[in-house]
Amino acid sequence: MQQQQTWYAHGKLLITGEYLVLSGARALAVPVNHGQHLQVVSALAKKDARLLWTAKKPGGLWFRAEVELPTLQIVKTTDKILTKKLIEIFTVIREFAPAFLDGRKSYEVETRLEFAPEFGFGSSSTLISNLAFWAGINPFDLQRKALGGSGYDVACAREVKPVFYQLLNGKPVVEPVAWLPPFKNRIYFVYLGQKQRSDESIARFKKSAVFSGSDIENISAIGEKLVKTDNLKDFENLLSEHEKIMSAILGIAPVKERLFKGHQGIVKSLGAWGGDFVLITNHCTDEAFREQMKSMGFNTMFSWDELVLRK
Repeated sequence: MQQQQTWYAHGKLLITGEYLVLSGARALAVPVNHGQHLQVVSALAKKDARLLWTAKKPGGLWFRAEVELPTLQIVKTTDKILTKKLIEIFTVIREFAPAFLDGRKSYEVETRLEFAPEFGFGSSSTLISNLAFWAGINPFDLQRKALGGSGYDVACAREVKPVFYQLLNGKPVVEPVAWLPPFKNRIYFVYLGQKQRSDESIARFKKSAVFSGSDIENISAIGEKLVKTDNLKDFENLLSEHEKIMSAILGIAPVKERLFKGHQGIVKSLGAWGGDFVLITNHCTDEAFREQMKSMGFNTMFSWDELVLRK
């Protein structure tokens, strides 16, 4: 007899605390209304147990793989690199749940990503969260061993409102916060078109960044002030100060100076600096703003209401 199970995880955006969240800063993040589905159909294996994995993304197939169980040997795949990464995650899961994919059952698994993988909304963190729930293990434990990073993205996967996220003594502390800016219709998220790899960005940061305890305190304080302000100008000033602090630490000019000179509102990098999404405030009409962004070569953008999860 077949058994079917399904899980769903939300994507995310990191508003404040990028990089320094790894060192204890209190970061502000929001879950987005684009995520990833996981469907698992299992049946007792009569012989030669197999895992048939189909990953879909907007536009169709992402990759497909057949894996032998319990050996986790690849039988065939349309993408060897992605399948090897998947098997690495399975191997980590077995450290916490030794009976996972032990060969007693065969599985047909389908994942469905609701956003383009290059957007940086969390194709890996949503998968990690779903796999952890399937295996019955702690998603933060799996994230830490399989991917590294702070874990804020895994926190957002199961939240329905913005969160403050902090690592205290290496343990994740997640605090949901009621944050709905009264000027949200002025906030947009624009895709720069250059996907950043979080692991590589973190490695560069750990190797070369120089910062102090006061930097961590200041970044944490900015996030706490941000959710309390009801004034757009104050909001922009806080994010501008955040950009200045991180620019000095990273040795990289703020994205507004590099790509949006002359823009009236704030432009703030989200997550790894360099190419994913930026937050931009708009001081003109929605139509005029979108036309302006397109004229600059930025064709993918979302308003607050189009992207940020609200339940």
